[in-house]
Amino acid sequence: MGSVRTTCPYCGVGCGISATVNGARAVRIQGDADHPANRGALCSKGTHLGETVGLEGRLLHPMIGDAQASWDEALAAVTDRLTRTIAEHGPQAVAFYVSGQLLTEDYYVANKLAKGFVGTGSIDTNSRLCMASAVAAHNRAFGEDVVPCSYGDIDAADLILLVGSNTAWCHPVIWQRIEKVRERRGTKLVVIDPRRTETAERADLYVPIAPDGDVALFNALLAEMRRRGLVDTAFLSDHCVVPEGFWDGLEDTDCGIDPTLFSRLADLVAASPRML
Repeated sequence: MGSVRTTCPYCGVGCGISATVNGARAVRIQGDADHPANRGALCSKGTHLGETVGLEGRLLHPMIGDAQASWDEALAAVTDRLTRTIAEHGPQAVAFYVSGQLLTEDYYVANKLAKGFVGTGSIDTNSRLCMASAVAAHNRAFGEDVVPCSYGDIDAADLILLVGSNTAWCHPVIWQRIEKVRERRGTKLVVIDPRRTETAERADLYVPIAPDGDVALFNALLAEMRRRGLVDTAFLSDHCVVPEGFWDGLEDTDCGIDPTLFSRLADLVAASPRML
């Protein structure tokens, strides 16, 4: 059987892979050299993706404790536990934590079960904790959930700002690409994060902020760019709706960053027309 070009299912980088079936449950994985996201490179997760198609270590039937059970027995056990918990403590004593890899219809059913039948508002998923805030920001800024750049922009950037992302640890393929452009054209890297991560340690400038302090920082940075005369007013006039009093509201923004450190950040932004 020939190779199948597909996408690694792990992180959001979307690396291309070439999968070749060698037997009933043996798959050989290689990076797709023609894919624009990874150009043939793979991290350890993607490299060992073929091992996940085996049945070893998988749960193939319901278990109650250490004993195999039928679906009827398992469902009855869960129903009984939920019923007794709700009767004793109320529906808010029940919480659902749902996978981020479900389909829209699956989320609908899970929310209907939690809110409509059990009566609890406590349902969450790692999709909200991971990407929902970015989706909301894209919708507000651009009108749709779209990332306004491509991986090719990394190769042309003068300055890369990483906000709350430990890229070196979590996205090693993209990190390799960032490292190469730093070596090739002297691209500067700024990491903005409450945590001093491995990525922050390797940055040209690390900006520690308080949790949820990113909005204040970017508001202060925008105000500083306006003070320096670096805001493209013609572009704003043609493409953006700027509410009345918007700029006045930015002037007193306290981002909680040491003034010297903030000045270094502002200098890098001001000197870098190609910022990503």
